[in-house]
Amino acid sequence: MKKFFKVFVIGIFFMPFCLSGQDILLPSSLPSEYVFSLGPNGVPTLITQNKVFRLKKEWTQASLETDSLKLGPGLIKAISPFNNERFIPFYNSEETTLALCGGGHVLSLNQNLLSRTDDSVIQRNQLKASTFFYKDRLYMYGGYGFWTFKNYLTYLDNQTGQWEIVLPKSKYIPPGRWRAVAHSFNDRLYVLGGRHNPPESNQKDVILNDHFYFDLKTQQFINLGQINPKLPLRSYVISNAIINGKKAYFQNDSAIFFDFQKDTFTSYQKEGLFNNINTKKPVFELNDTLFFIKKKDQSEFLSKLPLSVLNTITPELYQISYKKTIPFQLFLTLFVVLFICWTAYKLFVFKDFLKGLVLYDENRIYFEDKYAILSPEQISAIKTLHLHGQLTSFELNEIISPKKFVKSHFTALRTDFIKEVNEIYKNVTGTKLNLIEEVKDPKDKRYKIYKITQQLSPKESFVSFLFRL
Repeated sequence: MKKFFKVFVIGIFFMPFCLSGQDILLPSSLPSEYVFSLGPNGVPTLITQNKVFRLKKEWTQASLETDSLKLGPGLIKAISPFNNERFIPFYNSEETTLALCGGGHVLSLNQNLLSRTDDSVIQRNQLKASTFFYKDRLYMYGGYGFWTFKNYLTYLDNQTGQWEIVLPKSKYIPPGRWRAVAHSFNDRLYVLGGRHNPPESNQKDVILNDHFYFDLKTQQFINLGQINPKLPLRSYVISNAIINGKKAYFQNDSAIFFDFQKDTFTSYQKEGLFNNINTKKPVFELNDTLFFIKKKDQSEFLSKLPLSVLNTITPELYQISYKKTIPFQLFLTLFVVLFICWTAYKLFVFKDFLKGLVLYDENRIYFEDKYAILSPEQISAIKTLHLHGQLTSFELNEIISPKKFVKSHFTALRTDFIKEVNEIYKNVTGTKLNLIEEVKDPKDKRYKIYKITQQLSPKESFVSFLFRL
């Protein structure tokens, strides 16, 4: 136990030194202009016009050799200065690629030899374009040059060394832009925001609020609509990286991750999270550790920060797409207005529906504004006639009375019953026609049947009619 306590105290004592050891002073002979990248095997590398600095256990330096056939002193001077605003670095297990911002020359650093892989000229036509590799081919989307914002993709043809344009096969073409947030994966280039000069405004370099992707297989643009106005970042900064398949951007107090596949945006905010970070230099991730350049007290450092530090911060999660929601009060108001309009419409229709109809319910018979009270037996007869169209004399006998009478007495009862119903019907409707008539049964002439002569309908309430489509 004493031994553990001693080790613990020593660990506490040396902790500040371990933390300060995450900042490694850059070489004193390093000029102010340099390209920061990771070389093969993830070695931090600083490239200048004539030297290459690499960090292993300590900084080492080597003279930069150039391919004199394609990369002479005149060309080196023309593409200067060597910095991360001028060149976009990419690295793999064999070499570091430097793509000239704006298009044109593409350089390759293998060991200490700097050479060219293109056979084109300095273009300056796609400044601050979204630059990426897809299937071992270098692409640029958008950018600014010669007073216009570009809305197309170009790629470096590995056979000819020339830049070629990609002709999209879609009707939808997004407006041109530069400085967009972009990420290429799963055969798609996702693009968010960026800046351009809107034709309908005299404002310059306005931030766009749309996002889309370009399908690199079908060569079509797919519009994803507007972006969430709450997103704190809609225009890229150089200090970006790919972290666990997500495009990440880093600033002094924040780390921001775009997950285009899930349409989410995660923001980690903490004061001094990347204190004094140089946002004009990229950030690289290797073995769950972030490498970036920082400046402190007029000196520059290579800083290392474990990704696990972000786990101590509660992130803010946003939806990338703008999902416009209707406020409840507005929804309620719209509902009430629509309901009132629907009720008024149905009221007029209901009046027209009732006009000219003979209706009945459990107690009355109706015609327009008139009605008359009927006995339960009369209502029962009318309902049966409405449903079946006719009644036999035996069925009408059962409705009139449950008692057993002689045939002649039932005949007199039926006659009076039908006469009374017809009189009530005539008084209500003002017609001279009978509602019920007595005819011989076509199947057996010895018997009588009773048929309805006019159309009847059960009376429907306005409430049920209101909700009937």
